Amino acid sequence: MFGMPTEDDGSRDDPLMGQTILTITSYQPDFEALQAASTRIVVGAGAESEGEMAHRGALAVAERLGMEPMIFPSHHGGFLGGEHGWAGDPNAFAAKLHEVLDKA
Repeated sequence: MFGMPTEDDGSRDDPLMGQTILTITSYQPDFEALQAASTRIVVGAGAESEGEMAHRGALAVAERLGMEPMIFPSHHGGFLGGEHGWAGDPNAFAAKLHEVLDKA
């Protein structure tokens, strides 16, 4: 479903699940630079991803920036239509994205 082998031998040597996950989970955004940015920052999280790493990260970043996260329909890949084996809700995602972008 995620492009990984169907047999799971537990080795976790796939680049996404192996060495890359260490980099991703230890990344620290430059919050001072983000707060000083002249552009608008929107932090989003998927409604169905509550409790998962990406969702928790989005909430933490939004809190640290002093803003409310925008909760999007579906999950971490809510914009996907199933073409990659993980169907989200792209129509509802697009509607929410338009709503968020229209807020100025």
